[in-house]
Formats: sequence, structure tokens, C-alpha cells
Amino acid sequence: MTRSTELEAVYGNPLQLGVTKVKDGYNFAVRSFTDELTLEIYPVTASGDKNDSPLFTVDMDEAYRFGDVFAVEITGGDIDGCSYRYVHNGTMVRDDYAANLSGCSEFGHNIRDIKYITKIQSDRYDWENDRFPRIPYDECIFYKLHVRGFTKSRTSGVELSKRGTFAGITDKIPYLRSLGITTIELMPAYEFDEAGRFASDKEKHYSSRKPEKSGCVNYWGYLGGFHFAPKAAYCAASCSEGSYNGSYTDEFRDMVKALHANGIEVVMEMYFTHEESYLIEDCLRYWVMNYHVDGFHIYCDECRLSAAADDPVLGSTKIITVYWNNGRPGIHNQAECRIKRTKHMANYNTGFDEAAKRLLKGDENQLQTFARLLRANPADAADINYVTNHNGFTMMDLVSYDRKHNEANGEGNRDGENFNYSWNCGIEGPSRKKKINELRTRQIKNAFAMLFTAQGTPLILAGDEFGNSQSGNNNPYCIDNETTWLEWKESVQARSITDFVRILIDFRKSHKIMHMDSELTAADGLSCGYPDISYHGDNAWYSRMESYDRHIGVMYCSRYVKNEPADEVIYVAYNLHWEPHHLALPDLPEPNEWKIILSTDSDNTAKLEGRQIITPPRSVTILTGSLIRTSTIKRRKRRS
Repeated sequence: MTRSTELEAVYGNPLQLGVTKVKDGYNFAVRSFTDELTLEIYPVTASGDKNDSPLFTVDMDEAYRFGDVFAVEITGGDIDGCSYRYVHNGTMVRDDYAANLSGCSEFGHNIRDIKYITKIQSDRYDWENDRFPRIPYDECIFYKLHVRGFTKSRTSGVELSKRGTFAGITDKIPYLRSLGITTIELMPAYEFDEAGRFASDKEKHYSSRKPEKSGCVNYWGYLGGFHFAPKAAYCAASCSEGSYNGSYTDEFRDMVKALHANGIEVVMEMYFTHEESYLIEDCLRYWVMNYHVDGFHIYCDECRLSAAADDPVLGSTKIITVYWNNGRPGIHNQAECRIKRTKHMANYNTGFDEAAKRLLKGDENQLQTFARLLRANPADAADINYVTNHNGFTMMDLVSYDRKHNEANGEGNRDGENFNYSWNCGIEGPSRKKKINELRTRQIKNAFAMLFTAQGTPLILAGDEFGNSQSGNNNPYCIDNETTWLEWKESVQARSITDFVRILIDFRKSHKIMHMDSELTAADGLSCGYPDISYHGDNAWYSRMESYDRHIGVMYCSRYVKNEPADEVIYVAYNLHWEPHHLALPDLPEPNEWKIILSTDSDNTAKLEGRQIITPPRSVTILTGSLIRTSTIKRRKRRS
């Protein structure tokens, strides 16, 4: 033990891993398989430079060890703001519970000869009565973004110092609100290793690049890292006058608090590789309690997922994964599920995107699958629907490219998904032809209409709402430049798409029947003559779904909305064929008539003819009608 202050070391508590403020000091606990371990405490002024000297060290032997955990309590002085690290035989020992690290403030830069030290913080922060929005899945509009890519481009309108940071997201809150977003999902925003920095990751893919891949980084962040620490390079305040400033973590809290004040939730993607269940649960709890995060999209095996989902502390926290195989852990029957206070689990519905994309491009044998997925809304776990996601084409590229163009990744265009179910509308890549661009715009609007008229929770990939393109690259996992930075377009085409998305979101929010909290039954449970959902084709009440069919009418009856029933029906006419089609419309009580309120066809060529609608090629049209009978209308007039 080396002393340079009045600090003292006593045996610590191994039950609380990481660094914890206790009554008389701080408790340090770390898992290590070594026989001995040294804790080094650095002064407040330390920056992580190789020449920094510790002011206090503790050589921990077997006496400090409990199982695989070394634990020590440091007392006798105030070390808040100091830094620490663990060392064994001159080599840094990783602390998986490190809350922030030095040397990580520049994205993609691997600074040599640096000591990766962690700031000791008491996590004091004024949340100013911040409250979790607790928005149920059926009321959510998800928006998935990459923190750096979202505002890094000069076209974002964010001031230079905030571009690509959490502060940049805060500046974009008015835009998110205007769009109607309720929940943002952040791609990995913890301290992942994008440049082969950390000793334990030196063998990883990104630390030894081939010459043709020089300059590539782990841009997305789907590798191991320090899951308890916000990413320093995503914080505008991560460095202060050249010294390591661990208080940058408050920038993440500022963002969350501002988003909550505007009714927007924060969901984080967490990519776990070999981490144990105890660490995963501790990590999720830490982000909820210390950063007020509202949910997590977790990547790990099924056993660890189930443990996280059944954690009582996380009972109101959104827990999302690709698929919940065994239903809700801890709930053994549907009755229990119904009395559960919140439905906090959700599936990333990978089936919806394929069906929607294939029907959108005109593939055969997709209508029946799409019609089934339109109403999918499981009782035990919500479905999150999307058409595009980070690991594929953007919406604009989906309608602009038949093939992937991933040459910039340096893998000979061999990486990335080969089956994209895309269609370039006649020309590969950008085009100046008016007809091509009009068709692409209509196809994008069709995709959004299909997404927002499905019962599951919709998710938008950031930038899709204004036609962002990645030049046909469907897997830019290693690219940090204008390809992956959103280009905030203000063209006529971009504004047209954005305005249409706003209208769709507003329509969905204002009609509860379009986003119910349980699955529609397709039955006339009220004996009112109209089921909650019904399917129609050339004839009303009968939908033909042969392999060659690409058009269908779907009607929703608002009388089935709990607590707020309405005498309104909504009819969505999908025609993804390249030819016009007739769809039959159910009768309405006289004198009511169907009205077209929204169409993806900019020429508005959809026409009502008697009891049917003529739908233009490759279009989605929304109609509404009233169920109030004539006698009811007359009585209401007399009363008024």
C-alpha cells in the first residue's frame, strides 16, 4: 500500500460491483480471476496520460477477495472527482462497471500510451422532478437513430460543437415533436470500442485493418465495450481545456431530461456478447436509476433475456428483442397477463418488413401474409413493425437500387444482405427523370402508409422521412462520413415525404382503432353489423387473396374502441399492383357516403363509383365514413 494522503483502505463489500458511495467513503469491487490486484487512485487533475502518477494505491491480496471479487473501501478523505484503475503485473485489468473512461473523447482515434482511468463520481444530478413518460406500446411512434450520424452533417443545422452528440439530439427535439415521435431508439451509445482501444479487444476485427480498409471504424458499435458508460465521443462536453472531465455524463442526462419534458422516451440498444446475467441486470438497472432511460433493445441469448425481462425493478421498463420465444417470463397464463400493470416486452417484428417490402415491389403470394401482419398485436409482448432498419437499405435506397453497393466497406461487396426485396423503379441509383422520381416518392409513401396502418408499434429509421440515402450501401457498419451522416434535405421531394409522414402519424394518433392495445378479432362482437376489422376485395365482405393478388381493402370500425367508441369506419385501400383495381365498399347508413381523405397518389386519381373505389396503380388510399343513421341525425338536430 502506498500512501500520499490521509486515505485509508479497509475490507469492502463484494455485493455491490463497481464504485459505490458509502457513508465514510467509496466502495470498490471488481471481478478478477487474478491472485492479487492493485487499485490505483489518481488525483482530480489526472488526464490519463502515461506519465500520470497515482496519489494512492492499494495492493489487494487474498484477504480482499470474496470468490472472484476483490473489494476494498477507501475512507479518510474526499476522492470525489478523482480517477482510478486496476492493475495486475503492470497491465490494466478491465472493470466492466466503469462509468466513464479517459482517452475516448475523439471518435475513431486510438490514442497510444494512455492510461484508461475512470472518474469517481457520486452521480449527483438535479433531475428537477423528471418523470418517466411511461407511454404504452400502442401509443408509441419509434424513431431509430445513430447519435453521431443524426446531426454530424452541416445540413443538420446544429452548431458545430454539438454535431454528432447527445446535445445535438437535444437541439432536434422541436423537429422530433413536430414529426409526432414519442420514443427514440439509440443505436449503441455506451462506451463501445470503435477503434481497437482497449487491451481486451486488441484481437478484435477493427484493430488490424487490411490496407484497403484503412480508416474504417466500428461505426455502429455492435461489439463489446463498457456498458455502464455513456460514449464520451458523443458528448460535446467530454473534454475541458485538454483535461479529462468525467462529468460529461451529465450531457446524456440533460438530453434525457429534455426529451422527457417534451413527452419523448429514450430506448437504448445494448449489445452483449459474453456478459453474465448479473452484469446485464445490474447494467440495465443502472441506466434506469441513474440516467432515467425508458427501455432497452437487448442483444443476448434467451436465458439472459428472460432474466432481464423478469427483473421486478424493470417491470415498467421497455424490454425489446428480436423474438420472445417463451412468452412473458414469470407469467404463466393469459389471466395473469391481463392483470399485469404494463405490457413492457416487445418483439422486433422481422416478418413485417419482409412482407411489406415484397408486396411493395409487387411480388406474388404476399397479400395473405401482409393482411395477417396488419392486425398482429400479441397479448404478452408488443410487435414493433418497421420497413427499413440500420442493417439494410434506407427507404430511399429501397426504391432506388436493385442491388447493394457496398464497395466502400472494403470487402469486395461481399458483406451485407443480398436479399433486399428492393426495386429501383427502372433506373439503378439517382435519376433526373421526373417519372422515375415521382414513382419513387409514391413508393416511399406507400411503404409509410403500410407501416402506419398496421396495428403494431411503428418504427422509422431516422432520415427515411426526408429521403436520406446511403448510395446503395446496405451495410455501412464501418463508415464514418457523409455516407452514414444524415443529409437533412429540403428539396420538394423531401418536404413532400416529410409532410406525408406527419399526416400519417397524426391520423394514426387521432384514430384509436388504428392502434389498439390488443389484437382485433375480425368478429362482430357488438352485434352492430360491423366487425372491428374486416377484409374486402372485388366484393364487399369477401377478400380474394390468391398468389397473384396485390390489392385488398381493410375496414376498421371505431365502435370497438374501449372507453371512447365512435360512429366512424375507416377503409384502407391497398393496391400494390402496377394496374388500377376496383375495391368494393361496404354500405353505410343513409345518407352517409364514403370520403377519400388521404392518398399516396399525388395526382389524386382515386375515384368513387357507386359502391366501389377505383384505386390507382401502386397506391394506398384511406377513406372514412359515418355510421350515424338518418333518424339519429334528425333527433340530434331537433335537440339542438
